[in-house]
Amino acid sequence: MTIKILAMLAIAATLITACGDETTSTPPTKAEQCAAGLTSDCLLGTWSVNGPTGATAVGNDIVYIIDPNYDLTSNPATLKFYIDEKNVKTFEFTHSSLSKAGCDLPKTYGKWELNGSALHLKVTTNTACIPERQYEEATITPEIAVTGAKVKMTFKQLFFMRPEYGGNASLEELQDKYEVYTFVTAE
Repeated sequence: MTIKILAMLAIAATLITACGDETTSTPPTKAEQCAAGLTSDCLLGTWSVNGPTGATAVGNDIVYIIDPNYDLTSNPATLKFYIDEKNVKTFEFTHSSLSKAGCDLPKTYGKWELNGSALHLKVTTNTACIPERQYEEATITPEIAVTGAKVKMTFKQLFFMRPEYGGNASLEELQDKYEVYTFVTAE
């Protein structure tokens, strides 16, 4: 009889402890994940870009203005960073239907790696949209800006947006163009 009572007390204690340990914590927001700068957690998810952007100084501030000839605001392109089922760090860039890049495929895929604050991108499919071999791979140091709940990531060079200009743009014309991404969703 004593063994049965002790067993019942042990089960009851386990159930009470299990119920008492149950706490619900909300996952960190993207703003919280990005507050300290670029990390894998900050990068993961889907970002939108409204087109190639130029930086303009307004007083002490820098204002980013989308090139009006390549404005994708009504249907932005998206860039998704994720880790696939084989544990490979992958990106997927979905071109806007307003794109002037003339890509045959609507998406460009590749792999990414972080080395400190440097993001290394390597295109693996749809290289027709990034045709010149030297532009299929880049190491970029994105700037992360958190304002309230809004998170922006700025590439201070063109990578995904470069094809918008086709082969006609000079390096000087592209020199001061950026890609400014806004975080959309963690999915």
